[in-house]
Amino acid sequence: MKINYNIAAVLANSRLKTTEKALSNSVAKLSSGYKINSAKDNPAGFAIAHKMSTQLRGLERASDNALDGVSAIETAEGALNEVQSMIQRLRELAVQSANDTYTLEDREAIQIEAENLQAEIERISQETEFNKKSLLDGSFDTRAYSNTDGVSASLISDSVSPGDYQFTVTGVASKTTVQAGTIDTTAFGVAEDVATKGSITINGVNVEISTSDTVQDMYAKIRETAEVAGVEVSMSGNSLTFTSEEYGSKWDVEITATPSTIATALGLTAATKTMGEDASITLVQDTNTANTPSLFQNTASCSCDGQYVKITDRGGFEMTIKIDNENYQDIVGNAAASLVGTTATVVVKDFGYMSLQIGANENQTMDVRIPNMSLENMGIEKLNYLTFESASRAITQVDNALSFVSSVRAKLGAYQNRLEYTISSLDVADESLTSAYSRIMDVDMAEEMTKYTQYNVLQQAGVSVLAQANDLPQTVLQLLQ
Repeated sequence: MKINYNIAAVLANSRLKTTEKALSNSVAKLSSGYKINSAKDNPAGFAIAHKMSTQLRGLERASDNALDGVSAIETAEGALNEVQSMIQRLRELAVQSANDTYTLEDREAIQIEAENLQAEIERISQETEFNKKSLLDGSFDTRAYSNTDGVSASLISDSVSPGDYQFTVTGVASKTTVQAGTIDTTAFGVAEDVATKGSITINGVNVEISTSDTVQDMYAKIRETAEVAGVEVSMSGNSLTFTSEEYGSKWDVEITATPSTIATALGLTAATKTMGEDASITLVQDTNTANTPSLFQNTASCSCDGQYVKITDRGGFEMTIKIDNENYQDIVGNAAASLVGTTATVVVKDFGYMSLQIGANENQTMDVRIPNMSLENMGIEKLNYLTFESASRAITQVDNALSFVSSVRAKLGAYQNRLEYTISSLDVADESLTSAYSRIMDVDMAEEMTKYTQYNVLQQAGVSVLAQANDLPQTVLQLLQ
């Protein structure tokens, strides 16, 4: 028998330590609910699980991002619903005013309602916001810049690739002008008689003129009538100049006066008319060489309307360019300056739209484009309901605006549908990944409780055996008695 080294006690103590360690790990798992509480428990599983955890949190955040995107689109689409209702009312008013059963006073009342509707549409386009971000003012549309003053680009479709688009200005828009001859000032401000009474009609709007009026009285009457008819009138050097308010070949100025004595006195019998012209450009086409800084293809075509040139091509390519020569003259400070012959470049950038992070990783995004919904972009910034002809034209203008708003709303609806499918996909991915993460990290409580019971019994047995092993050296004392 040996007393210096109690091997039985050492063995019992070693086993007890192992049991206590196992019991401690089991208690940790049962109390936390995790199989892996530290990297030492399962180094490989720990690394895999934490990578999954990163993905899970990213998927959950991406799903929330998509929901935020849906909310933003719903806000924009709801505003456009009201805009479309107001444009429908504008069309109704245009159809109503294009009926010659109404007097000028009736049409003036229609014009007042139309102007208020236009003001509200413009306000909505500028002030509709989501989380302090404007939605309908073009803030979330593709950016396009011109290197030439007086030249700008708008309404760029999704099919327009980023890059440089070059063209040469071959014509600038002008307004239709009627230049009257010299006014016979001696014919005005004289005693009135039947022979000197008459009228002047400007684009279908009539005003009574009499030679008993002074020249300034006559000019004031004509100016007010011209404003109703959508015509600007000025007097310089005793000569009247009539100019259409709009640019382009489709805006005419028709002036008649009766009797001939009135027409002669106003200088209308010697009047000359210059029809307005549309802007025009020549596209610089891509030749697939490094020296051609333009992406226009040889299949692209142009259509011109006043200051605007619309370029279309295959695959839904559409770009609208504004050639504003008047603005260019103001910038350069030269009333005789012209953009004709200027080669301009429109640079389309690959940013500006609303990017939604709809995935857990880099570049898993969705781009949302919302065009500028201003009156100018929709082509209804100037609607005249005061004459039969202008009201008839307004019907077409409003129809084009309705078509534009409908296309934008359809696009927003498609975005929303896609986001809702994305949310469903993210939720499924999150569910599947959570299940895999759970298999690695979550402890099986029933199984672990069985182990805990086993370790608990072994600990109690180990303590008992150790106590008995420590009592063995006491038997040596019997040999010394």
